[in-house]
Parts: sequence; C-alpha cells; structure tokens
Amino acid sequence: MEKEKTAQEIIIDEAVKQYKEGNIKNSKDIEDFLDQMLQPLMQKLLDTELENHLEYSKYEHKKDKNNGNSRNGHCKSKHVETKYGSIEIQTPRDRLGTFEPVLIEKGQTKLTGFEDKCISLYAKGMSLRDIEKILQELYGVNISKDEIVKLISAVNEETEKWKNRPLQPLYVFTYADCLYVPVKEDMISSKKAVYVMLGVDKNGYKDILGIWMGAAESASFWTNVFEDLKMRGVKDILYMSSDGIAGFKNSLENVFPKTQSQRCVVHLSRNIYGLSPKKEAKKIMEGWKAIYTSTSLEEAEMKLEDFEKDFSQYSHIVKKAKDFMTYLEPLFELPMEIRKAIYTSNAIESVNSALRKVTKGTGAFPNETSVYKIMFLRLKELKEKWDKPISNWKTIQKQLIVLHGDRYTKYLDL
Repeated sequence: MEKEKTAQEIIIDEAVKQYKEGNIKNSKDIEDFLDQMLQPLMQKLLDTELENHLEYSKYEHKKDKNNGNSRNGHCKSKHVETKYGSIEIQTPRDRLGTFEPVLIEKGQTKLTGFEDKCISLYAKGMSLRDIEKILQELYGVNISKDEIVKLISAVNEETEKWKNRPLQPLYVFTYADCLYVPVKEDMISSKKAVYVMLGVDKNGYKDILGIWMGAAESASFWTNVFEDLKMRGVKDILYMSSDGIAGFKNSLENVFPKTQSQRCVVHLSRNIYGLSPKKEAKKIMEGWKAIYTSTSLEEAEMKLEDFEKDFSQYSHIVKKAKDFMTYLEPLFELPMEIRKAIYTSNAIESVNSALRKVTKGTGAFPNETSVYKIMFLRLKELKEKWDKPISNWKTIQKQLIVLHGDRYTKYLDL
C-alpha cells in the first residue's frame, strides 16, 4: 500500500507542478503561490475556531438548543498583512457576540512581526520616511509615521525598564567585554565603546546584566557600573573575568571586595598569537595552551620551561608568556571545571558576535538611545535560547559549596 503523503509533501508536489507548467518562474511567484494557500488556510482556521467556540460543526445540529447561540455569518472582509503580502479575511460571527478569535484577533490587520521590523529598522538609524518606504517596497505594507512613533516609544520604555531592572543577589561567574559602535555626535561620527556584562546565576543560567556606553575606560566609569549593579540588587559576585580593562580591577575591589578578578585567558592567547609568525603560530599556540591547561601550577611551570626551550628564538613571545603567568597562577588553585568556566570567554564572545551582526554595516547610529534599543532587542532574542545551565554545572555547584560554603549556599533555594 502506498504511504499517504503528508501535507508538506502535497504542497511541495503542487509547487513543483506549478513550476513545470510555467506558473512559478521566480521568488516572487513562490511568494504568490504561498499567499494563495495562506488565505484559504487562515479562513478555514478562523471558521474552525468558531466551531470550537459553539461546540458543534457547521453540518451538525446544535448540541444545546437552549444556549441561544449560533452562527451569524461573517464580518465585513478585511485585509491582513503577512510576510507574503496581503490576504483578505472574513471573521465569522456568533449571535451572542461572545466569539473572540485568537489566530487573527478582532481589529488585527498584521499577521507577522512588522512591529519588530519597524523597531529594528529605526534602531539601526533609519528615518521614519525610510522605514515607510522599505516596508512598502518589500512587503507591500503601509505603516504610518504615527504608528511607528508609537512603537518606538513603547520600546524606549521597555529598554529603560530592562536597563534598570532588579538583578539577582548572587552571580557565580561574570564576564565583561567590549565592542565598538559608530555613533553621531554633533554631526560627527565616532566610535564609542559599548561594554557588555554577562552573568551566570546561582543555578547556572546565563543572563546579560547590562550594557553601558562610555567614551573612555576609567576607574570612575567602572565604579559607576559596579555601583549600578549593587543598586539593582547584586550583593556578591564570586568570579569576574575581563580583559585587563583600565580601572576595572581597582573599581571591582572597591565595590565587590570579595570577588576574584581574573584576566581572560582567551584575550591573553590572542595577544601571543598576534606576536607569532604565521609559519610557527600553530606550534606556539599549542605550547601556550599546554601551559594554561595544566593540572597544577607546578606542571604549568614545567610546561613554561619547555615553551622557553622550544621557542627561544622568539624571546619577545617567551617574555610575554612569562609575564602572563602572573594572571594564570590564581587559576591553579581552583578545580578544573571552575577554571574552564572562568578562562573560557566563549559565552561573552558569542554575545558580542551577535551584537556586531546588528550594528555592523549600518553606518553611524543617530544617537546612543538607538544603540541601546537595537542591542536590547537582539539580547532579548538571545535570552530566549538560554534555557539550560552552563556545561558541567552539577559538578561546578558541588565545588562551589566546598570552596565558598555559606557565601554561596545562603542564596540557594534549599
């Protein structure tokens, strides 16, 4: 017996047939094909919603003839914008007026996230006129300037709430890093530093603690950042990893004196890689990795001696590796799992990579507010994917209890 085809296979077969018959010639024709399918699909689903509401189908007798409710035709047709274009829908009605459709709500005229598209375009520095034009050309959607302004105002409020939202009292690991974004100021475009801080909470889940913009790194700037964290509810941070940012360490010690500050090993590695000749870079990095992944300080010192012998002709690189040992020594006092969580900055690097994608190639932003908005929207998307604790969390948690005792456990929901 031939296997019954899925709905997806039937749609694909029909698309292929249309292509062979010459009805589909380009991507626009594909969109039109999908549009033609979407309209009857949405109409059927709306009619089915009413059936479920009335609890009997169109071709059945009413189960309860005394409830006084039944079909009452359809509302006047309306155009609903979708990412494939505009479809015409008639919302079914019931006599008692109790039917509230969910798929396409009453008064709803846009089926897709055009609101988010408007916000994203504005946050990237586009004018209201440009947004109107782009949405019209690409999607055939007309959104007035007044509607766009309302949407932008709503995101401004949401962004400010996010920037000032309460934080958890304890973060186990935190990572600070920086990226640069062009921003206009007095009609002149200049690169501004945007500092991003990622935290791992008491249960191993990641979150962005905040983003801050500053013209230059300084002790006063970082003191303000850490005071901001404190005002928003952070009482303690166990480990903080950063790239030797100016004024960072002293400011951290003043506000969170118990926090162990650690230079990011990934940044140290990049420094050594940048000094290495291309033909020897792979071997040099393997030798350097053998040092910082050693199981103990004694082993690391032995690996450093081997490194010095193997690459004696590159005295400047050997000197740099020796200098960096100062930053590595505190790591060897920690278990391997915690050590990896501290020196591996993949999480913050991944975040910054995602942020660069929405800020790169857009030209200069009109102001700092637009930078905050586009980053907030992107971080909101990333946060939705962080639904699991970090790697090796169960082991790390046991180690934290042994190392920090009540400093950690008093925040747990035991």
